[in-house]
Amino acid sequence: MRKLWNLFFLISFVSLEAQAPDTSLSAQELLARLDREMDYGKGLVKGTYVLIRRNGTSETWRINRFFNGEDALLLFDRKGRGLESKLLTKDEGENVFFFNVLSAKLFRKTDDEKYESLMGTGFFYVDLSGYSYQANYNPLVNGDLEIGGEMYYRVSLKPILPYFYKKLVLLVGKKDLKPYRVDFHDRDGILFKTLNLKYGPVKIKESTGKVEDIQKASRLEMLDLNTGSITVWEIQEVDKTVNPDASLFNVDNLSR
Repeated sequence: MRKLWNLFFLISFVSLEAQAPDTSLSAQELLARLDREMDYGKGLVKGTYVLIRRNGTSETWRINRFFNGEDALLLFDRKGRGLESKLLTKDEGENVFFFNVLSAKLFRKTDDEKYESLMGTGFFYVDLSGYSYQANYNPLVNGDLEIGGEMYYRVSLKPILPYFYKKLVLLVGKKDLKPYRVDFHDRDGILFKTLNLKYGPVKIKESTGKVEDIQKASRLEMLDLNTGSITVWEIQEVDKTVNPDASLFNVDNLSR
């Protein structure tokens, strides 16, 4: 476990050499690639959600995400305990609601409250809200970075409406143009967590019934530098034959 933490910290803080950016791709085009990798389309996304603490203890949830194009409902259940919580995001993350099944309490998250930790994990409510990075950040390519012999575009993202995140830094591979890392800086400009995107095959069942494996960002690893924890959302299957009923995204139905 200690080697794992050292590897993450090395990736996050390695000294990187800045070079002149390649202007062949705009910052908006590079940012659009992040949105595309995070978007699995309408239907049902199945996976696991794991919190690994610094001391080696962990908690694992099964996560099902229903999406209809603007609204998303995420269900978290744990082996032996059943359904524990529901996260409902509406209007592309504009409105966020969290329902604790165990306490039967409903919370509406607004403004700064969206930047609270979800169930003690490294992901904040806003990170899982399905909001568009393009619509919420102004990007600027401010150099190239080299990590382990690989070259990356370095894109700074400034929030249009600043709350807790003062700046994000996106790294996109120059060879394959895939987003690989997002660094999050708090309101004081201090780096406090890093999202690493890992690619692999995801089983996609199309609305026609066709099933195929597609290479996507299938593993999202959020390292929280303050707590030393890692939260891993691993996406295993996407079923686009599922057409969620509108009532599924009704706030009043969360308690049912």
